[in-house]
Amino acid sequence: MQLPGLIIGGGIAGLTAALALRQRDLAAIVCEAAPQILPLGAGIWMAPNAMQVFGRLGLADRIDAGGVPLQAIEIVDGQMRPILRTDQGRIRAQFGHGTTAIRRATLQSLLLAEVGPAHVQLGKVCTALAEDAAGVTATFADGSAVRAAFVVAADGLRSPIRAQLFPGVRPAGTGHLVWRGMSAVQLTPHFKRAIREAWAGGLRFGFSEIEDGVVDWFAAVPGRFGGAREGLLARLQAAFAGFAYPVPAILAAATEAAIIKNEVLDIAPLPRWHRGRVCLIGDAAHAATPYMGQGGCQAVEDAYALALSLSQNPHDPPAAFTALHRLRHARAGRIVRTSRLMGHVGYLDGPLGALRNAAMRAAPQWVSEQQFCSVYRLAY
Repeated sequence: MQLPGLIIGGGIAGLTAALALRQRDLAAIVCEAAPQILPLGAGIWMAPNAMQVFGRLGLADRIDAGGVPLQAIEIVDGQMRPILRTDQGRIRAQFGHGTTAIRRATLQSLLLAEVGPAHVQLGKVCTALAEDAAGVTATFADGSAVRAAFVVAADGLRSPIRAQLFPGVRPAGTGHLVWRGMSAVQLTPHFKRAIREAWAGGLRFGFSEIEDGVVDWFAAVPGRFGGAREGLLARLQAAFAGFAYPVPAILAAATEAAIIKNEVLDIAPLPRWHRGRVCLIGDAAHAATPYMGQGGCQAVEDAYALALSLSQNPHDPPAAFTALHRLRHARAGRIVRTSRLMGHVGYLDGPLGALRNAAMRAAPQWVSEQQFCSVYRLAY
């Protein structure tokens, strides 16, 4: 009897991988370290590349219904004047999907319901993997063990499985912090159903609705500004006081205790993502900074390409993982590098910032859209 696969991690990457494998009649068990799946985190943007995958998995309509399908994506200055814009209607016409903003917890709940809670084991902290010619034995902190044909590590940026496979590989820091939150605020019609990211004075503030009357936002600051929790909201409000509506209104409606601190980190894609029957996907393999909004989207792509590769090599997981690497490594690397570049560009200030704005405004809109489309286009 063919052993099932084992997926370590019950986040977006792991649950999407379980669904994609099931679609191709490949069984997999999901083991999640957390004792329960809580509605944690803020919002997430699922771009057309990820939404195409969800379309193939039969989930796109439910994700659109659970979030906010967006009509505009713009980079603006501190007074909300456009620097770069895209025509989301044209993008939706080309790819069949646009970008949807959704609570991360809502997306995870939709995926979990589709996988089925019975197929997800909680409180399973993997402590060791032992591979032999026929499979892999995973041992857990509770003393249990699971025998599997292969193991997929979808256990995130600080992946314990990556530490076992590739000791010494650690996330690289940028020295920047991003503060994230959700605010109960009704935006005026112009700002609804849109992502806008404002660049001014070396600061960045991005926001979008994730449901009617709820705005997901992030505030990105240079250096380690605002590292202390006490008085954080007041410091953020002071830093962004010169930004036009709706930034002050969003921060005024924020709850300080609910603001999440994220250190901006990334991991350049490893030269290989697997050893034997154990493979990394998502942030465990190639975490990107948040400046392109592609971290979760690239994990979704990994999950789909993983299932495709395993369906073509069902009895040879190492060959399947090699094929996955061929499909995804170069693209994931481009995303990591471009996101790093966008991080540098967005923080420019003074004359360099003014030059950046002028150059981006002067570029034809179709040029910007083609750059977005190169990210949204799937090759598999």
